[in-house]
Amino acid sequence: MASHELKTPLTSLNALLQVASLKLKNSEDPFLAGAMEKSNIQVKRMTAMINGFLNISRLESGKIYIEKQNFDMEALIKDMISEASLTASTHLMHFVQCPPIPVNADRDKIGSVISNLINNAVKYSPKGKNIEIACKTKDNQLVVSIKDEGMGIKRDDLTKIFDRYYRVQTNNTQHIAGFGIGLYLSAEIIHRHGGEIWAESESGVGSIFYFSLPLETIWAV
Repeated sequence: MASHELKTPLTSLNALLQVASLKLKNSEDPFLAGAMEKSNIQVKRMTAMINGFLNISRLESGKIYIEKQNFDMEALIKDMISEASLTASTHLMHFVQCPPIPVNADRDKIGSVISNLINNAVKYSPKGKNIEIACKTKDNQLVVSIKDEGMGIKRDDLTKIFDRYYRVQTNNTQHIAGFGIGLYLSAEIIHRHGGEIWAESESGVGSIFYFSLPLETIWAV
């Protein structure tokens, strides 16, 4: 209930910021335009956080639904990269194009998984590093991967990172905001599609997050 109520003032704030941004777009004071842009970014982060808690509530009450439709995975990944680039201009994103694969799944929810994995790659990587997004078919599965050149994850943490509210605790992560719900929700969405999600990582080198969808789901018509 609290999360739902928070969305109302946040929606109004977002609308006001958009109007203010348009009015200040050609302002002679560069600080004002920059402040509006940063404010919009923070509102988007808060919105994503609230939506995350709402989705957990729906998940626990059995009210989160998978609404499948046919869509192009390559187009979805490009959309998510474009969206992430608006708030992550400090990183270099590379997309290894997908083969032409029509997907039958919940486009919005798979999009949120991709977005979350890209944002995590940005969050846990130093500025200027590369993030590579790719997809391929293997063993009757569509596999999407997001690779970063960040701090990496210790072996003991790899088995727990998809647990609800679990966050890796190191000296490097103390300043990084989060509640440990993004990967948990992503895992639940993928599992409800009959797929799998996992990660490979090496401390100080980087991580690769993967998720798969079974081909029998993908090729459904």
